[in-house]
Amino acid sequence: MGLSVDEKLGIIEKEYSIVIDDRIREDVSAMCNLSQGIKDNTLAEVIMTMHEKGYDSAQIAEIVKKTIEEVEAVIRKREPVLA
Repeated sequence: MGLSVDEKLGIIEKEYSIVIDDRIREDVSAMCNLSQGIKDNTLAEVIMTMHEKGYDSAQIAEIVKKTIEEVEAVIRKREPVLA
């Protein structure tokens, strides 16, 4: 796993002598959340594509390095209720 927002900001303050105020902290946090959301959405799209191609949950989980339960939760969330 990567560095937390606070760890990243601490490095910026220490290494580059940049004062980090609350506004900057909020902006960086928002950018990190957006980045994580994009990553999560991309992974969900990969899971759904594999599911549509006929891979089973165990195969998908092994490839994307998630649990079977996590994969199945994505599939349940993304499949239309009325098929």
